[in-house]
Amino acid sequence: MTDLIGVYNHDTGEEIVREMTSAEKTQRDFEITAFLAQEEKLKVEAKMLYEVKISAYKKLGLTDAEIEALVPAPKPDIQPILGGN
Repeated sequence: MTDLIGVYNHDTGEEIVREMTSAEKTQRDFEITAFLAQEEKLKVEAKMLYEVKISAYKKLGLTDAEIEALVPAPKPDIQPILGGN
């Protein structure tokens, strides 16, 4: 991940590229960590909801094919853009 910040002034057309300060790097890392934690939380909640729906449909006596038509199986995880070096 780059440690550069680009600032563009639309009025003058001037573009400044500079190194992040230590505080900016810390803030960026915090935001990335918070984003990834929120993503993981949403995945867990979605999986729990999926399991609740499956359980309810099974109690109603639906077949696996009928359940799959109503609630398709979750897609495999796609690797996040953020977080990797």
